[in-house]
Amino acid sequence: MIINWIAKIIVAINTNRRPGEIAAGAAFGLMLALIPAGNLLWVVLFAMTFFLRINLAIELVLLGVFKLLVPLLDGPVHSLGYTVLTIPALQGLFTLLYNAPLVAFTRFNNTIVMGGFLLGALLWLPVFLLFRLLVNLYRGKLRERIANSRIVKGFLKLPIVSTLARAIGKLSAMYSGAG
Repeated sequence: MIINWIAKIIVAINTNRRPGEIAAGAAFGLMLALIPAGNLLWVVLFAMTFFLRINLAIELVLLGVFKLLVPLLDGPVHSLGYTVLTIPALQGLFTLLYNAPLVAFTRFNNTIVMGGFLLGALLWLPVFLLFRLLVNLYRGKLRERIANSRIVKGFLKLPIVSTLARAIGKLSAMYSGAG
């Protein structure tokens, strides 16, 4: 299963997939990692990604990677959420939202949920633009150099890597319409 995800990522980066789809998957992966799972907000955002043109393999893999790093940001995320939730001008809005049907299940009143959502929303566009730039840079300048390097050619001879290469070949053929 992991090999298939890695294969899908490699295929997406190396084929004519739109860089925006890959970048959006990365941005949503970060946003979902910043919001604690187990609340309606996370579930709605995650479900929404299935209806958008994004690369789900990138999203899921980066969600897992970012989830490992997010505990390092708990302090700043909590502070951001606490700051927003204690703004006196917004108390009436938050009370109204909390009393609305289903909205309380988003747990927006939790400092980590609010801070994670806000930080994810603030970082979404910069992460999107960064990953789009990285994909274009990789495709334009690095792909051929990496593919022709001695390290990669030696690495491709390893058994697990040859299995991955076969999976990539099958996925590439499927995406190109040849298989």
